[in-house]
Amino acid sequence: MRALKFIAMLMAILLVLSLIFVGYFFLTANVSIVAFKAQGVQATEVTERFEGIRASVANRTFRGTYFSISPLEDAEKYALITYTLRISNDCLVPIDTIEVQVVPHPDDVLQLGDHAVYSLPPKSQGDITATILTLKGSHSVRELLVTYYVWGVSFTIQETYRN
Repeated sequence: MRALKFIAMLMAILLVLSLIFVGYFFLTANVSIVAFKAQGVQATEVTERFEGIRASVANRTFRGTYFSISPLEDAEKYALITYTLRISNDCLVPIDTIEVQVVPHPDDVLQLGDHAVYSLPPKSQGDITATILTLKGSHSVRELLVTYYVWGVSFTIQETYRN
């Protein structure tokens, strides 16, 4: 009988310790955007890059997200805006496959695809970028969606960049 009481007490203590560990893990699990930066450049200043984008759109080999179905015109009409986000992983586990999507403004034409795989180790920070092609003179205020995976479960952070 004494052995069963000892085993029951040990199991109760293990249960309490497990609940404390899970509670600590849950309360400290926080992923956030700690810094924003947007940098715009006229397409005429990066004509080689713009012509590469234009050729890939015309050839239907463009990798990214189309916001408009109209064909691209001359570089004088467009600008590229690159958003850089600093992501902070305050979790005790790594974050896998982080990506940024820009919610399009009516002036936006496309978002360039980023084929790099971004991840963050536990308790660290890192930068991720997203670049859009938009009409010249458009403002940089956009809503950004950051999607990341922890143990195969997806989470989304929604923030609005304001200059």
